[in-house]
Amino acid sequence: MKFLRVEWTKKRGIIALGATVLVVSAFILGGYVATGNWNPWGNRHYYQVLNANFQECHTLSGVQACSSEHNVLYNAGALWVQQVTSGEAPFGCSPSTTCGFKYIAMSAGTTAPAATDTVSGATNGDCGKPTDTELTTNGFARAAGVVTDISGSSPKSSTVVLTFTATATQAVAKSCLVNQSTAANSANLQLATATFTSITLQNLDTIQITWTISWTWS
Repeated sequence: MKFLRVEWTKKRGIIALGATVLVVSAFILGGYVATGNWNPWGNRHYYQVLNANFQECHTLSGVQACSSEHNVLYNAGALWVQQVTSGEAPFGCSPSTTCGFKYIAMSAGTTAPAATDTVSGATNGDCGKPTDTELTTNGFARAAGVVTDISGSSPKSSTVVLTFTATATQAVAKSCLVNQSTAANSANLQLATATFTSITLQNLDTIQITWTISWTWS
């Protein structure tokens, strides 16, 4: 009987060892399929996160005030970024000195944006669309901001900053980060939009818009 017990214990040990080998092999094989590296611990780049943040600082009659507001990153804009990094042809235009999310546009509209909005093309690529109208007069025509690129390790941010100076009385309540220098462009695409409490600027009042793009990777 003792002999049988010893044999059964050996068999269980062999079964357990075999199961362990299968689990480890599956883990290594899965790691290779996911990363192309036989060492499952050799590739540390497990995720990347893209985010956008908004701030406005306005000066009315010499008095300055600032606010940071919630913004929406559009699905269509995020897809454009993904396609560029994947080597695919993105919507409208490929990155260049005249195509990229460095342009800031404004609107007086107050409709809350949604990530799923249609925000591309000659009509819906304008700031505030698909519901509101982009401003093109009174000092608020869209323009390129000053871009500060990321540097160093994660997490890092890049910024796009632009100051608008009113040339007549104008209410503003929305800002957009867009990829073209002119409105009603067939290649227009919005990356993100923020709404804020409506501000009425008089002639020579200013509003500085800061879009911050956050990049996190590991």
